[in-house]
Amino acid sequence: MRTPPLLTFLASLTLALSPLSGAAHAAGTPAGTVIQNQAELEFTPEEGGPPTRLPTPPVTTTVQALCVVSALPNGSVAQPGQSATLLPGETTTFRYVVTNSGNATNTLALTVVPDAASQFTPGDLSVHRDANGNGQIDPDEPALTSLTLDADAGATLLVRATTQAADRGNAYPNLSVRCASNVREQPGEVDEDNVARLTVGDPPALTLDKTFTPAALRPGEVTTVTLTARNTGNGASRAVTITDVLNTPELRDFVFVSGSARLSGSAAPDATTEYSADGQSWQAAEPAAVGGVRARVNTLAPGATLTLTFALRSPEVTGTRRNVAQLRSGDVTVDAPADVTLRYQPLIALGPLGNPQALPGGELSSDDLQRRANALLNTEVCFPHTAQNLGDRPDTLTISGRVQTGEGTVRFTERDGTPITEPFRTDLAPQATKDFNACYVPRKANVSSAAEAFRAVLTATSSRGAADNLTVDVLTTVAPLTLNPVKSGDASGLVEPGQVITYTLNVTNTQSFALTNVEIRDSLRALQILDASGTLIRTDLLEFISADQGGVLDGESVVWRLTRLDPGQAVTLTLKARVPQGTPDGARAVNVFTVSSGELTTPVPSNPVVNGVFRSANLTLVKTSSPAVVAYGQTITYTFTVTNRSATGALDTIRVQDTLPAGLVYVEGSSLLNGTEIVPTVDGRTYTWLIPGLAPGASAVITFDAVVTPEAGTQIRNSAVATAVSNNGETKTPPSSAVNTIDPLIFGRNTADLVGYVFQDVNRNGVYDRAVDVPVLNARVILAGGRLALTDAQGRYHFRNLLEGEVALRLDPNSVAYAPLSVPQDAGRPGSRLLYVRNLTSADFPLAPDAGDIAVVRDTTLRVTSTLPLATPQTLTVRKQVFEQEAGVYLVQLTLGASADLSGVELNDPLPQGATLLDGQHALTFTTLPAGERVLTYRFRWAGDLKGAVTDPAARWRY
Repeated sequence: MRTPPLLTFLASLTLALSPLSGAAHAAGTPAGTVIQNQAELEFTPEEGGPPTRLPTPPVTTTVQALCVVSALPNGSVAQPGQSATLLPGETTTFRYVVTNSGNATNTLALTVVPDAASQFTPGDLSVHRDANGNGQIDPDEPALTSLTLDADAGATLLVRATTQAADRGNAYPNLSVRCASNVREQPGEVDEDNVARLTVGDPPALTLDKTFTPAALRPGEVTTVTLTARNTGNGASRAVTITDVLNTPELRDFVFVSGSARLSGSAAPDATTEYSADGQSWQAAEPAAVGGVRARVNTLAPGATLTLTFALRSPEVTGTRRNVAQLRSGDVTVDAPADVTLRYQPLIALGPLGNPQALPGGELSSDDLQRRANALLNTEVCFPHTAQNLGDRPDTLTISGRVQTGEGTVRFTERDGTPITEPFRTDLAPQATKDFNACYVPRKANVSSAAEAFRAVLTATSSRGAADNLTVDVLTTVAPLTLNPVKSGDASGLVEPGQVITYTLNVTNTQSFALTNVEIRDSLRALQILDASGTLIRTDLLEFISADQGGVLDGESVVWRLTRLDPGQAVTLTLKARVPQGTPDGARAVNVFTVSSGELTTPVPSNPVVNGVFRSANLTLVKTSSPAVVAYGQTITYTFTVTNRSATGALDTIRVQDTLPAGLVYVEGSSLLNGTEIVPTVDGRTYTWLIPGLAPGASAVITFDAVVTPEAGTQIRNSAVATAVSNNGETKTPPSSAVNTIDPLIFGRNTADLVGYVFQDVNRNGVYDRAVDVPVLNARVILAGGRLALTDAQGRYHFRNLLEGEVALRLDPNSVAYAPLSVPQDAGRPGSRLLYVRNLTSADFPLAPDAGDIAVVRDTTLRVTSTLPLATPQTLTVRKQVFEQEAGVYLVQLTLGASADLSGVELNDPLPQGATLLDGQHALTFTTLPAGERVLTYRFRWAGDLKGAVTDPAARWRY
């Protein structure tokens, strides 16, 4: 198509000038349009002066009517725009698109003339408008010699060309479109470079191939028959029929698989399938018993193919069968024989999951190899696989694996991760499959190959002798696992029910490769509910409150999903969760999050954040002191009562800490824990006592004595706190205080105080021995003048402000259950005293112990010392005292002394031969024997000689 000079000039003017009204767009501008353009000159008359602009007078242009035509596709004899290849006598159509590119309605003249280079002259060559766009010349679409189109309008034209029987070679019809309204021809008014090529070639060359797939199969299996017809000649064929008769003697026991016939190939869209029940008559519908199948197509173009496939089920008889298919086209006949063999054979397959035969490539092809780009040293990675018994009989497959490149271990699991016992054997029915995982832990990577750091080969072996089948798993790179997710919480130690914990999750990709499809998962099933022995009973959920950066609650977990985490990239996430109000004491919140990705299929856990649950109000400390009023030099007894009020939470260790104020001096050896001596640790004036533990609802009592010094002033306040350890956390009580008043003049002029103990004198030595003798509560001591005093829990009584001189006092026998022992101070009257009092005077009243008046039969001490070298030697002493209470009844008192806390102490004090235990225990086991002393008693009855009542104890402990 040629362009008139006026269009070129207008386009140039449009670029050079600034339009004043209306844009000019060449031929697209309607005729009669007026275009004005004006230019402007800008310059500076003097250096540094203002710019001056001078406009030119406007130029006015009026657009005239133009006729410009375009016909596509363009073509020449050397490069035709369209081509058609026919057999002699056939007809074809060429398609053109004609456009009026002018700016007014024009009538176009249409002619088709063969080019002089044509070897024959095609017939017809009429031009038709394709009004409905179906690409065909319809009866209502007559031949045209001219065409009228509006400006910028177009039309699709079809040119029909026919051939004769004698035509051969190439013809070049050329469509010419000319503007009929102009007398003088201008460039663009004629488009006549639209040459098409019509080729009439020689007759076709037809071939037919037939195959059975598989060609060797087991009886009862299905084989696919493939018939392929090809035209390898230069010309298209006449109608082609491909026929395969199936009711021949060789194939009559094969069964056609209903609905299996398929057509494919370039000629398939124009072909049809037909069936026959007897091999003679044919129909489009498939009969119940198919005796033949064929495909028909009206023509097969040069290079075209037509393929007919169908399936046959083989009979239960072995052997080789031959079948012949036939192609017919006009007077051409082509036969295609093919053989199929039936025989039984075992066959197995092993490959990727769902594709045990590794199709389409097959055994040890790229389809039989699974590859992963990134893996981690010492971290398991699993590949899914499927094994299949392709044989016709049940088979047992043995699956084994070996590392071929690199170093590592191999194990097999079910798809859900359940381990498979090795050797891995599986029984499979014919065609049955077994899905499993092959899991590897790379220990060392192969550094000699950049493509394969780790390669493992799996082998399936048949028990029926089928050929082994292999498959390959490859890890491209194996790097150390450096990912270290870190988790922290804003609550340390113990937390209260209802408390909100803010967890911080930190993940940094320390691997050398990017992590994709990253999933960060934090399970809220983190509450461990334990019984009193520490055994897990159940698990509960933390209450989800919020999560930042897109974290969402997914079932029982909070999940963050990240598309990618590049090497060195870090992310910090925050999660808030609440401990439910109903969480029992003793529970633990153990929270861990995991990180996984497409490269890290095994989730990598973070460090656990552990918080014990305990209501701080359930730990109480009550401190008391006695007496309330003291003088300098007197002793105050302090009592700490520590109680675990929880119904479920045990306390592992309780520290009671007391910093003695100035004016108090601790009395060494005075500390007792539940009546047993205990030794505190001392740091300056701070004393700390350890209680081994408290079960739910239990209490412990600690007492100690302190002497008052003049530094105390007139009042002394002593405070203590208790700190308990439970579930790796601590809880502390508020300070508990005891206040004592100091009376420095308690011993007035000519006055005195009388004090003393009333106690069961267990060892009958007349002296009150702490932790040995038993104090008597509420014993009544009476002065001759009628004053009386009652003993406290420590067995102490006190008379104050007595006149100095001789006094008489008596222990009321009705207030005690035990007889007073005779001492020199009673002047032959047990329970009475006559003494001179001055300042502070004491008088004790020893009583007979519970067992009555006893005599010591034997007093012996056993000492056991550790033999292995220790930082501090450990010693256990056992003092054994045997008393005869009455004829044939003996009391044994064992005093145990430990230099330090001893573990696993076993004590056995055998009874005499024939003796009967009355009460107590003579064989004991202590999980922990605290440092200090404790006294144990038991009684037995024995009728033998007095000397035979004594045996030797044995003791041992673990260290």
